[in-house]
Amino acid sequence: MHGIKRVCIFCMLTTLLPSILIILPLYLRHSRFADVIYSLAESDIVEIKEGISTIFCEQHILRMNTSFHAIQLTHSPEISKKRRKHIRLKKSMTLPDDTLEYWGFFLLKGASVALKVCSRFDGSRILVVKGERNLKTCGLQDHNKNKPESANLGNGLGTVSVTFETVAEEVHDDFARSDSSEEEAKIHEMERIKEAAEKFIATHPKSMLAETILELKANHSARVRRDLVLDRKINHGGTALNYTDDSLDSVSSFEQGLLTCYDGQILLSQSFPPSSQCNSVKFLENGTHMIMKHDATADGYYYYIFYSDNDLVSNDINAIFDIHKPSFQYSRREGSRDCVNSTTCVFPIHFFSDETVIVEVPTRDGIEHEDEDFTTLISSCKPRMAVYVIFPIAILFLLVTCSFM
Repeated sequence: MHGIKRVCIFCMLTTLLPSILIILPLYLRHSRFADVIYSLAESDIVEIKEGISTIFCEQHILRMNTSFHAIQLTHSPEISKKRRKHIRLKKSMTLPDDTLEYWGFFLLKGASVALKVCSRFDGSRILVVKGERNLKTCGLQDHNKNKPESANLGNGLGTVSVTFETVAEEVHDDFARSDSSEEEAKIHEMERIKEAAEKFIATHPKSMLAETILELKANHSARVRRDLVLDRKINHGGTALNYTDDSLDSVSSFEQGLLTCYDGQILLSQSFPPSSQCNSVKFLENGTHMIMKHDATADGYYYYIFYSDNDLVSNDINAIFDIHKPSFQYSRREGSRDCVNSTTCVFPIHFFSDETVIVEVPTRDGIEHEDEDFTTLISSCKPRMAVYVIFPIAILFLLVTCSFM
């Protein structure tokens, strides 16, 4: 029995512990403290601390493809209650049937987002989802790969376009559908039915015309019923939606996939009426339009997902985001080091310190953004070799110890 115990201890010292001492530093270097990529826009001010350790990192290296400012503080910064920045994002999208496009934001507590949105044709909807740093799509980008091509669908079929900007907890829906907007949508739908009927007469026997018109009207009625069911399920105040089986009976497979993918994370599901004048964001700058206001009560990642469920045409959607963001309160005199207007910054890290790094992306052309002006920041940890060398020394110590057993 004593010999078996000695054999077990010997195997543990020569196999198990050395394996742990080899795998652990590799995991720390290439996983736990690997490079972290941030997507930032102009005027963003963020605290960079993910992937950094005061024990295993001796330097904090920051790289960006444009100039930025960075400062190293000896303590964590505080959120300013008075200093807020206003960012306006103007976005235009053309979405074929059963496709989506989403915009992601990371905002500090106290931020607010006001969204104006319109669409040219019916069938457009928006989801507000609370998610992680990388939004899951549940394979929805492959939804249309096997779908037959149509003359009314664009080249972007089956793709998910992603743009990420750097929290909306409570959602207030301030839009009320007016009688005039409903009437305009009905007239527009009847015009499309008439146009489809005329094309059908030119190419098909008249005996099939009545059946086709009834089918088009049935599709329209199903679409209206679906909007009414889901609208009643919206909970004011930003709580997640709970969809019943009855509400899912009339939705498309693509929309059902969306609701299933983000089940428990949906803060808002809302349709918006069509307008023939919604050709660009300029239409939203004048007059009264659909406005949704979101007040942040916690830090986090929030996504605005636009999608279209129109089988006849590609839908044009225009949106304006007005974002009021709180910022960090700090002074350059408080920082031990700073780096101004550079593309690469290097800061030393002391053992067990409370140092933190703040990055600010300067504004170049004002606060209104229409192009894809987002930049990528790479945060790297330079390994502290004095700590990592302990692991191979410990392995040698084990081997020497085992040789005397």
